[in-house]
Amino acid sequence: MPDQPNRPLSSCAKCNGDVCYPRIKVGDPLPALKEAPEFCPMRNHQTTIKQAMSEYDKTSVREFARLASVQEAECYEVTADGIRTRFPRLEELILFSQKCHYEKLGMAFCAGLRQEARAVTEILENKGFHVVSVCCMVGRAPKESIDIKPQEKIAGPEMEEMMCNPIVQAELLNAEGV
Repeated sequence: MPDQPNRPLSSCAKCNGDVCYPRIKVGDPLPALKEAPEFCPMRNHQTTIKQAMSEYDKTSVREFARLASVQEAECYEVTADGIRTRFPRLEELILFSQKCHYEKLGMAFCAGLRQEARAVTEILENKGFHVVSVCCMVGRAPKESIDIKPQEKIAGPEMEEMMCNPIVQAELLNAEGV
């Protein structure tokens, strides 16, 4: 529920980001919140944002965020055409994981991306990580368990289909300590 009722839904995708990500020099004043579009969550969810920001008071969360910001500075560069990445995302993931001294990484993946998950696992393992991966179909829960009708299945009513199971994926990755 929004902090300010009767406001439009948050829609950062429709914004140019001038208020939340201003390109200003240190010491210059930040743009006023009233300059943000009516659909800006910074306008409509101030209490939620303040509560969420309190998570950074936790030492481990603060350090994670600090390392992520250091990583961002190391992996982006300013060019005449604007800011761009210096490394592919997978390389950035590897660098960040090394910076955080992670040894075991978790990967939840879609069954349709099994080949890509296998390739990413191989790359990460070759970089010295232990990889725990969990496919979306883990748990083998039939779609009927979430009230899917036979005619709503991808392969047709006569075929058994399992549901995507992100809750079980997350719990298994948590159980593996990643």
